Amino acid sequence: MSARLPEYRTYAGNTRVSAPLRMEPQVPNADAAANSRQNWLLYLFLFLLPLQNLQTGYMPNLGGGFNFLNIGFGLALLGAWRCGGNVARWSSVQTWVFAYVAYSFASLAIGYGNVHSETEDHFGVLKDSILAIMLMFLAQMSATDWRTMRRIILVTLLPLPYILRVTWNQHASVSSWHYSDSLRISGTFSLLGANEMAAFCVTMAVLMFALLLATRLSAAWRVALLLGIACVTIGVMWSYSRTAYIALLLGVVSVVLLWRGRWKMVLPLFAAALIAPNFIPASVIERFDSTTIEEGKRDESTQMRFEFWQIAWDNFTEHPFVGSGYHTFHHDEINPHKMDTHNFFMRELTEKGLIGFFITIAMLLSILKACWRTMTAAPAGSLAYALGLGMVGAWLALMLGNCFGDRFTYYPMIGYFWVYLGLTLKARELIDAERDAIVADPAPPPPVRQYAQPRSAASG
Repeated sequence: MSARLPEYRTYAGNTRVSAPLRMEPQVPNADAAANSRQNWLLYLFLFLLPLQNLQTGYMPNLGGGFNFLNIGFGLALLGAWRCGGNVARWSSVQTWVFAYVAYSFASLAIGYGNVHSETEDHFGVLKDSILAIMLMFLAQMSATDWRTMRRIILVTLLPLPYILRVTWNQHASVSSWHYSDSLRISGTFSLLGANEMAAFCVTMAVLMFALLLATRLSAAWRVALLLGIACVTIGVMWSYSRTAYIALLLGVVSVVLLWRGRWKMVLPLFAAALIAPNFIPASVIERFDSTTIEEGKRDESTQMRFEFWQIAWDNFTEHPFVGSGYHTFHHDEINPHKMDTHNFFMRELTEKGLIGFFITIAMLLSILKACWRTMTAAPAGSLAYALGLGMVGAWLALMLGNCFGDRFTYYPMIGYFWVYLGLTLKARELIDAERDAIVADPAPPPPVRQYAQPRSAASG
C-alpha cells in the first residue's frame, strides 16, 4: 500500500512547477526509513486484541492485573518508546482525549458515592476502556514512516480470517431458515455479544473499503483487502444486528459520496443494489420485518430500550451537572432492570451529567474534524487520503451504532478504531513534514542545454 505526494520544485524566477504525482511519497531520508524500528510487540498485541475467545480460553489470568490486556499493552508501550516516534500535535484530539479520561476518573469517584454494592469492578472496567483509547498514542509512536504504517494496517487484517472461521462454526451450529434469537452469535467476542461483534466488523469493513477504493494499491494488497471485507461483511450479516446493517450501509455510502472519484462507482453500486437481495438469507429479512417503533407493536428488545431511556432521563434530571457516576446506571439503586441504557449518549448524559456529556461530544467532534482535515489536505490516491476518508465513514457508522448501544468502550470492539485514528493523525503529519522538506531543500534547476554554433557564425 503506498501513498502519493506531489513534488514541487522551485526554479529560477521563483516559478513553482508541479512534477507528476508518484505512487510513493518522497522520503527525505530513505536510509532512515529503511532502518526504522518495528514495534513487534505492538503487532502481536493488535493481532490478538479482537480474539477475546483466545484471551479467555487459553491465556492465563494470574491475578493482580497480570492478564493479557495489561501485560500486552505494557510491552507494546515499551516497544513504542523504543521506536522513538512522536505524537502528532496539529489536532485538538489529544487535548479532548485527556479531558475525557480525566473526567471519567472524576466520574468514577462520584459513582462510589451513589452506589455501594458490586462496585469492585468499576475501576477495572474504566481502565480497560482507557487502554483502548491509549492505542491511538501507541500507533502514532510506532508508525514513524509509511512502511511501518502499512505494516500496522496489515496486522489488523490478519485476525479477520480466523474471526470468520469461528463465526462460521457458530453459525453452522444454530443456522435455520427462519429467524430466532438463537441465531445471534458473537464470534470471537466471547465476553460480549452479537451487537459488539457486528460493530467491530462494521468499522473494519468501512475502513478497508475506503483503503481499497481510494488508494493506489498493488494486486496483493487489493486481494488482502477484498478478503478482509468479505470476512467482516459475513460477520455483520450473521450477527442479525439491525443497527449494524444500517450503520454499514451508512458508512459505505458516506465513503462513496465523499470520495473524489465517486462517479466511477455509480454503475457498480447500482448493479450491487440489484443483485445483493438475492443473496440475503430469509432470516435476515425476517429480522428487519420484526422491527417497529409503533407503541403496542414493538418487539421486546425495542420496547425495553424505550424503558431504559426513560429511566436514564429521570436519573439525569436528579443529577443534571455531574451525573450519578461512572458505571452506575445498571445498579438496582438506579435501574431496577439492572441493564445498560442501550444508548451510549444517553448513558454519558445520565452517568456523567452535562459536564461529561459536553466533553464526550467535543472529543467525538474533534475526531471527525481531524479525519476530515486529513482527507481534504491529502493528495487523491494517497494512503493519508484513504485513511481520512475511511475514518469519516467509520465515525458516522459508529455514531449511529452508539444511538442503540455501547459501541465505544469495550476494548476488543473499539481498539482498532483508535489505532486507525492514530494512523490518520500521523499520516497528516508525515505529509506536512515531506512538503516542508521539499520546500526547504528544493532540487537544483535543470541544466541549460548548450548547442554548437555553426562555423559560419563563429567565423563571422
